[in-house]
Amino acid sequence: MADLQKLLFETQAKVTDKEILATARLNARVKAFGGRELSDDIVERINEAIADETDELIAEGVLPDRPDWLAVIFRRRPHVAFGSRAVQQLSRELKQTGAV
Repeated sequence: MADLQKLLFETQAKVTDKEILATARLNARVKAFGGRELSDDIVERINEAIADETDELIAEGVLPDRPDWLAVIFRRRPHVAFGSRAVQQLSRELKQTGAV
């Protein structure tokens, strides 16, 4: 019980409410492409949607600047990562699977 209390009340959060909101909104933009036919320009359209949403998030003061992101198609499935750590992780995973 003491560990749970420490976790809930004494541990500083590493993710802010604004980051959670931004991630949810960016993910919603990407999910809009779910189930669509994969075309040659799908990654370009995903990138445009993400760029538009990040511009809105910056204008609203949710984000201070554009985050790093990576959008790729691998094995007929789109993969998108936001933030430098997530982009690095996705890049490593794609390299391990032979995509890059």
